[in-house]
Amino acid sequence: MAIRRRKTAPPPDAEGVVGTVRLARRDADLDALTPGEVALVEQPDLDARQAQTMIDQRVAVVLNAARSTSGRAPNTGPQLLAKAGIVLIDVTSEDVWTRLKSGDQVRVAGGLVFRDEMVVASGVELDEERTASDLKAARDGLATRLDSLAANATDHIHREHAMLMSGAQVPRLRTPLKGRPVVVVSNAYDDAADLKHLRRWIRDHDPVLIGAGPGADVLLRAGLTPGIVVGALDNISDAAIKKAGEVVVTTPSGMVDGPERLERHGMEIVTFVSTGSDDDLAILLADTNDAAVIVHVGAPSSLAKLMEQPPAESARMFVARLRAGAKIVDAKAVHHFSSRRHAVWPVLLLLIAGVAAVAVAVGITPVGQDWFDTIGDRSTDLAAWIKGLFT
Repeated sequence: MAIRRRKTAPPPDAEGVVGTVRLARRDADLDALTPGEVALVEQPDLDARQAQTMIDQRVAVVLNAARSTSGRAPNTGPQLLAKAGIVLIDVTSEDVWTRLKSGDQVRVAGGLVFRDEMVVASGVELDEERTASDLKAARDGLATRLDSLAANATDHIHREHAMLMSGAQVPRLRTPLKGRPVVVVSNAYDDAADLKHLRRWIRDHDPVLIGAGPGADVLLRAGLTPGIVVGALDNISDAAIKKAGEVVVTTPSGMVDGPERLERHGMEIVTFVSTGSDDDLAILLADTNDAAVIVHVGAPSSLAKLMEQPPAESARMFVARLRAGAKIVDAKAVHHFSSRRHAVWPVLLLLIAGVAAVAVAVGITPVGQDWFDTIGDRSTDLAAWIKGLFT
């Protein structure tokens, strides 16, 4: 006969926050959190997008089984949580994933996690003062991390030379992109606002909408249908598969786990074999399939934002944007110029300055010179598209 342990309620005057535990191991799990829950996550260098998702879901506490700030990059996620009044604890208990399960009622106080008034986990609480101090220290070390970015970018160019130079292993899409504008939507900070500001431009120019992994759900929530979805299958929702015109599954091995999810919706299995992230591979796919211009929704708004990502991931995004060259435009810039009547020349000068910066950056790599020949060929398409913005 099983003996049921009596649950002990916290005393009425107990300090801290009481809530229900919800395990959220993956980014996709964050959207399922509900108000007042205690989220158990494992997010090293918690970034702004992850933090904003949990703020939007109105969780009460975040227990992070990884270091929220390692000092590797100036990530603003912890500070966003602290300013929103959400308790953030870096859990130091190694077995926290086995000690806690979804549905547990816990009390969190002073860096301790109580269940039935017994301590089951502990850690360091990161308040607003601590998160501000950590962010300053990370920013002070940014110069050193830029060296790491350059090294990782050069290594990525060497390893993926054939793909980056000639488009080897990049699938050709059924959806025609040649000469058309494309909007790539990343599930990143400011994504919803970027997309909202582009609605009129999207209506006027009828671009191909590409959802990068969870970015497809950003499109769906905005009432838009992704023409193409690109990403690891685990990052693509069933709703996105059902609505998308075409799905490209990224995989480092060439193998696809759970192909029946695609087959169930009558989708052809198209694979993109690469180790890149959903975002940089979506840009590379659009570029290789001859899009005239690529408008990036949810793009890193600054170097600091780019550096919030893991080093290899930020390097791949950096290289993808370099390869796209003059084609790639931030959604915020498109909104700024398309919502006002500006002369064409300021836009052209802005883009020329961007291309010049790209040229300098690419020139430091051994294969950089090979890219210069291709940039000129793409400028004609870009100029025609820019002219169309104002006619």
